Amino acid sequence: MSESTPDEAAEEAALAEAARPADGLADLRADETGAYWLAADAETGARRLWHWHGGQAHPLTPTTLDVSSRVNGYGGGAHARLGEHAYFVAGSDQTLYRVSTDSSASMPHLERWWNREASRYGGLLADPVRHRLLAVEETGSAREASQALVALDATGRRVIMAGSDFYGAPALSPDGQRLAWVEWQLPHMPWQRARLCIADLNDAGDVIGHTVWDPGAAVTQPRFRPDGQLVALSDHGGWWQPYRIEDGTAHRTGTSDADHAPTPWQLGECHHVWRRDGPGVLVRFVEGSATLWQVSGQGHDERRLLPDSTRIVGLAEADDWLYAITQGPAHAARLERIALAGPEFGSESPEVLQALPTAGDPPVPHTVTAAISPDEATSAFVYFPDTPDAGPAPLIVRVHGGPTAACYPVFDPLVRWWVRQGYVVADLNPRGSGNFGRAYRERLARGWGRLDVEDSVALADELTRRGIADPQRCYIRGQSAGGFTVLNALAGSDRFRAGASLYGVTDAQRLASQTHRFESGYLDWLLGDDDAKRRMSPIHRLSSFAGAVIFFQGERDSIVVPEQTHAMAEALRERGLTVEVVLFTHEGHGIRHPDNRRRMIASELAFFAVHASETTCTK
Repeated sequence: MSESTPDEAAEEAALAEAARPADGLADLRADETGAYWLAADAETGARRLWHWHGGQAHPLTPTTLDVSSRVNGYGGGAHARLGEHAYFVAGSDQTLYRVSTDSSASMPHLERWWNREASRYGGLLADPVRHRLLAVEETGSAREASQALVALDATGRRVIMAGSDFYGAPALSPDGQRLAWVEWQLPHMPWQRARLCIADLNDAGDVIGHTVWDPGAAVTQPRFRPDGQLVALSDHGGWWQPYRIEDGTAHRTGTSDADHAPTPWQLGECHHVWRRDGPGVLVRFVEGSATLWQVSGQGHDERRLLPDSTRIVGLAEADDWLYAITQGPAHAARLERIALAGPEFGSESPEVLQALPTAGDPPVPHTVTAAISPDEATSAFVYFPDTPDAGPAPLIVRVHGGPTAACYPVFDPLVRWWVRQGYVVADLNPRGSGNFGRAYRERLARGWGRLDVEDSVALADELTRRGIADPQRCYIRGQSAGGFTVLNALAGSDRFRAGASLYGVTDAQRLASQTHRFESGYLDWLLGDDDAKRRMSPIHRLSSFAGAVIFFQGERDSIVVPEQTHAMAEALRERGLTVEVVLFTHEGHGIRHPDNRRRMIASELAFFAVHASETTCTK
C-alpha cells in the first residue's frame, strides 16, 4: 500500500475535523456529587455518560454503548443520579442500567437495572426522598404508543399519572412533597399548546390531588426554587418567559420581551435555575443568539455571564456552582462552571471542565437580513470564505431541521471546512424557527414548503445583490425538515443549481401516515389537509424541478423512512435529472459515526463542484 502524500494527509485531517460535531455535549445534570453529562465519542459517535468529580472528568460508560432516550423519537433526559449510582437509558433497547459513581474505578461496572418490553424511557428524575426514579414512559409501537409518568424502584414500577397523550419536564420540589410536569394532547406539539400540572404527593409518592394551569398557549421547563416556589416558562404573552406560579395564578418574573428557552423538542432541558436566596440565572435570546444573565428574584438583570457564548445547551446548579454546556463563535461545545458563592459571582473567568477542540481561526458570523415584504424579513448568520477579495463566491444556504428548531452563531467545523474551500455559508432561520417569539414560530402554520422557500430564495438574492455570492453558483442543503425545504426550493425556484437533502421529507402524505405519534398531527398544522400535503410534497412536484440533488439517508431511519428517499430519487432520474443517493447502513435519523460523516461531507462537496459549471441556475 502506498503512503499518502503530505497534501493528501493534510486534506484527510481537514476532512476528519470537518466531520467532528461541534455540539457533542448534552443532557447536563448536577448535584452535590458533581456534574453529569453526555459527550459523543470521537471514534464511534456513541453518547457516553461522564462525571466531573475530584477535579477530573470520569467516563461512566464504555465507547461501545450509546446513552440515549427514544421517547417521542427525539429523547432527552436519559440519565439521573440517585444514591451511589447513576442511572441511564441504553439507546439500543431502552434498558435502564445503573453504574457506581465511585471515581476510583478505571471503568465502573454496569448493572442491568430495569427493562419493560416495548417501552422507552426519558426525562429521568431522581426522587431521593423515596429512593426512586421518576420518568416519562412510552409503551407500544411508535405510531400507537401511550405515555405515562411512572416511578421505578427496587420493588418495581408504579404509575404516577396517565391519561394524557404526552408528558414532559417532570420537576420535584426540594421536600419531595410536590411534583410538577407539563402535558399535552394531540394534535398539538408541546410548543403549541401545553398545560402545567402541579400535584401533591403522599409519603408513598402517590398523587393525592393536583391542579392545572392552562394559559391557552404552551408551558415548558417547570422548576422549583430552593424555597419551594415554582417557576415555569410560558409563551402566552408572545415569548417564552418565566412566571412564578402560586395558587393557580401566574406572576411574570422579569421584564424582557424575549424567548428564554428554545423550542422543546426534547425532554430534560433546562435553561433557567434559581438559587436559595432568590436570584436566578436565565437564558435570553437576542436576534437568535443566546445570552446568559444573572437576575434578581424578581427577574431584573444584574450581570451578564459567559459573554463569549451564543448558545446555551443546558444549565445546572448544585453545591454553589453553576454548570453550563455552551457554544460560541470561537469555541465548540464545552462544559464550564462558575462559583455561585460570594459577592463577586460571575466576575471571575469560568472554569472549563471539558471541551471539544476548536482548531485554527474560526470564521466570524455576520448577521444578514433579507426583506420578504414591507412587513416581514428573514435573517441568517453568514460566514465568508478565506479569500474575501476573490469576488463573488459560491454560496451554500443551510436550512436547519425542525422546522421550529434554530441555528446559532457558533463555531462549526463543517462551516470552517466550507469557507476554507472558498464558499460563503449562510445559516438561515426562516419563518417558523424558534428563538424569535411565538408569532415568528406560528407564522409557518399552513405555510411550510412555501414560506421557508421564499426565505431561502430571498436570502440568496440579498447575498448576490450585495456582490457576496455568485448567482451562478448557489446551493442549498438541509436535514430532515430542512431537506423538505431544499427539495421544494429546487421545485419552486431556479435560484439554486444543486441541493443536498439529508434524510429529508419527500412525501408529506406518506410521512403523516407513517411517522411516530409525537408528530402525527404536526403535518396538519404545517401544511393543512391531504390535498395540501400532496400539493406541497416534492414527490408530486417533479415537473417543476430544476437543479441536481444528492440524498443522504440512513437505512435505519424510522422518521423519514428510506423508501421515501428511494422513490423520490428514482422519480427524478426518470425525468432525466442528475441524482445521487448515499446510503448509510447502520445510521438512523441523523448521520453520526465519524467515518460516515467524512464520507457524507466529501460526497457533498464533490457533488456541488461537479455542477458548478452547469447552467441550470438562470436567475
